[in-house]
Amino acid sequence: MFLQIASKLVVGLIGLLLVTRLLGKKTLSEITPFDLIYTLVLGGILEESLYDDKINILHFLFAVALWGIMIYFLESVVQKKDKINTFIKGTPSVLIYDGELNLLEIKNNHIEMEQLRSMLRSQNCFSLRTVKYAVLEIGGSISVMNKSEEDEEFSYLLVDESVIEIKTLQSIGKDKKWLIENLKEEGYQNLEEIVYAEWSSKQGLYVKTYQQSEKKQIKLEN
Repeated sequence: MFLQIASKLVVGLIGLLLVTRLLGKKTLSEITPFDLIYTLVLGGILEESLYDDKINILHFLFAVALWGIMIYFLESVVQKKDKINTFIKGTPSVLIYDGELNLLEIKNNHIEMEQLRSMLRSQNCFSLRTVKYAVLEIGGSISVMNKSEEDEEFSYLLVDESVIEIKTLQSIGKDKKWLIENLKEEGYQNLEEIVYAEWSSKQGLYVKTYQQSEKKQIKLEN
C-alpha cells in the first residue's frame, strides 16, 4: 500500500516536471489559461489515483504518459500553426489605443471600468488621462504605455458606463448636480453617451463617450 502511494507520487512529480519543461521558461504571469489546464488536470489525475486502490501504478503510468503525449502534440502543433495557436491560447487584447478606450475588447474580456482602473494602478498609472496604450496579455497581465513621464495625479471614477458613482462623489465633497453642471460645461449634455468620466483636483474632468470608444478595433497577434 505505502509502496504504491510512494510510486504514484514519484511518477506524479516526474510528470509535473516534464509538463514544466514542455511549457518552457515562462514566468507565472506569462502562463496562459490553457497552460494552467495542463498542470491542473495532471494534478487531478494524481489526486484521484493516489488513494484509490483500484487504480494501480500501471494505470497511473498510462494516464500520465497519455497526458504528456497529448501536451507534447498540442504544443508542437501550436508552435507550427499560427491559427491553431490563436484558437487555443488566444491573443492579446488592446484595451486602450492611442488614448481611446477599446470598448468592444473591454466588454469581450468582461472587464468593468473600476477593474480597468485597478489594473492600470498595478502599473503605477493612476489616471486614464495619461494612458497612451494598454494591452491585456494572454496570461492576464496588462502592459501600459503612458503619454508622458510626468508625475501622475490620483483621479476618481465619477461615471461608469452612464451610471453616476454617488458614493465617490460624496467622498470628494461633490454631488450629482455639480457633476451634471460640469459635464454640460465640457459639452456633454446627455449622461447616456458617457462610458467613462474621471475627475482630479488639478486636471478636472476627463470624459470618454461610447462613440469615441467604438471606433476601429485593433487586434494583435501573439
